[in-house]
Amino acid sequence: SGKLDDWFADEKATNLLENCQEVSIDELEHSQRATWLSGLLSPRPLVVAASENAQGMGNLAPLSSVMVVSNTPPLLIASLSESRNGRPRDTLVNLRTNGKAILHLLPATQEFANNVDLTATPLPADESEWNICDFTNVDGNDMLIGQAVAAIQVSLVEERELPQAVAKLVILKVEKLFVSNEELPINGLRVLCQHGIDRLTEAPDSWSINIDKHHN
Repeated sequence: SGKLDDWFADEKATNLLENCQEVSIDELEHSQRATWLSGLLSPRPLVVAASENAQGMGNLAPLSSVMVVSNTPPLLIASLSESRNGRPRDTLVNLRTNGKAILHLLPATQEFANNVDLTATPLPADESEWNICDFTNVDGNDMLIGQAVAAIQVSLVEERELPQAVAKLVILKVEKLFVSNEELPINGLRVLCQHGIDRLTEAPDSWSINIDKHHN
């Protein structure tokens, strides 16, 4: 008929929760709970945190819980869990020791996703993830990943207990940005994200709309 509209799905609003199923979160096993929450509250930027221990050895770790909670002062939060044997994350130990870390946003490619997976390898405290992945640092800054799209240097402001959780909540102050150019990222960056449970993908970039009512 020459009409193209029939090729596209109907995007009219529907009452998807009209006959919804209720899920009691407390009745779920840990893996089921994590899958639901990761699937619902995503995508999130996948950040690789670089830190150093007291001896100056570098550590790399993937984080998917980093979030901006204040622009002035510039504050981020992140949740740092323990290993299955109760060992605190090296990132948390290093933040307690040195008080600083660099958070990296990475290009959205399979190569970088594979390297992120390597940084999650459980290693003894005296071994570095730098030695098992293809990331290289920048001359003059051993904690800065040269292949990153951008990076955020942070300092530890406060560490808090999370109710009934083994993970610790850290409040981080943004000290410095590392960017390849000074153009404001109004539309965001094309970076590696976690979407769903343990699934890495690029930041969604199809249609978009700018919202402005919050400026009123």
